[in-house]
Amino acid sequence: MSGGDRAEEKRGRWSWRLGDRRTAFAPPRKALILQPCCLGRVMLTTPLLAALSDAFPAARFDWAISDWARQAISSNPRVTRTILTGPGDLAGNDREAMRAFLDTVRAEGYDTCFIPSQAKELVRAAADADIPQRVGLQGAGRGHTLAVQPPPGERQTARVYLALAAAAGVGAAALEAAEMEFTPPDRDRTAITRWLVEEFDWLGDTPLVVLHPGGGDNPLESALNKRWPAERLARLGNYLARVHGARVVLVGSAEERGLAGQVAGMMPVRCANRAGQIGLGELGALCELASLYVGNDSGATCVAAATGCPTLAIYGPTDPAITAPYMVNGRVVTLWRPYEGAFSWANGVSVDEATAAADQLLLAHAPAG
Repeated sequence: MSGGDRAEEKRGRWSWRLGDRRTAFAPPRKALILQPCCLGRVMLTTPLLAALSDAFPAARFDWAISDWARQAISSNPRVTRTILTGPGDLAGNDREAMRAFLDTVRAEGYDTCFIPSQAKELVRAAADADIPQRVGLQGAGRGHTLAVQPPPGERQTARVYLALAAAAGVGAAALEAAEMEFTPPDRDRTAITRWLVEEFDWLGDTPLVVLHPGGGDNPLESALNKRWPAERLARLGNYLARVHGARVVLVGSAEERGLAGQVAGMMPVRCANRAGQIGLGELGALCELASLYVGNDSGATCVAAATGCPTLAIYGPTDPAITAPYMVNGRVVTLWRPYEGAFSWANGVSVDEATAAADQLLLAHAPAG
């Protein structure tokens, strides 16, 4: 294939169509990303931010974000300011909270708002905040000045969001290079390194494996059937400790500490239960050092993948073609069994499938020497 043919193929993958277009698009100078919730969606929006930031290096980018997901982008060097939207999505705000949010946004004087969501309340908020240029997805009402139809047949959430960057004039090479990003604060890196050395007695001489048994619970939904059965995760952990000599750390929220404890209780090898004891920044710092992360369809799994950690994502009722961590570095493996009718883990991903995938990731990304 010639260079011209490859360039044409890339352009074709990023073809998009305009819906309503009321004014010509002008390069942004001060822009707002309006994607409040939740953690997975926010992480899958970071490739859009990366593409826009690289294409418009003189522009300032802020992010309107919920309390729930704020840690996902609070230390992102591409974001100048975060504006809190409330505990979850804007739809949950009362009139007073919405007025305060709109006043804050209006006072910033943004010229452009990117809205990678079809939630109509977000579209209305951007218009009510008097942001003159509003770029969003077709089908979310008529509040956009530039409405974008993603490439036909595209299902991957991050690539759907990246269609907004394509419509803004970002080139195919930048779009192809964009992936999720997460930057742990230095203080969290220091805290995790100290804990690993001084308390966990890990000096980097054996594989470090992070297991997250939770997920599926956030302000927008409760879908606990996303969680791979605890006994299967424990069996995988035991295998990794026995065969690879791995040291295992369990992570999760405070609400998931009991679940993590169940997994630890089924593992005869020494492991650490850090669920509820570390925040998202420390999770990212831990994953930067880890040889492998294993988790479910959750925002935490996206954070792990975004650090460059080899990541095994296990899916049950949801389709990874839509919500899988979006990375182009080849360090993510997703496991899923398609199904018909009601979902049951009885027919879901097996321990044997997970051990084979974990072996593959550990072997492919083992340190040289």
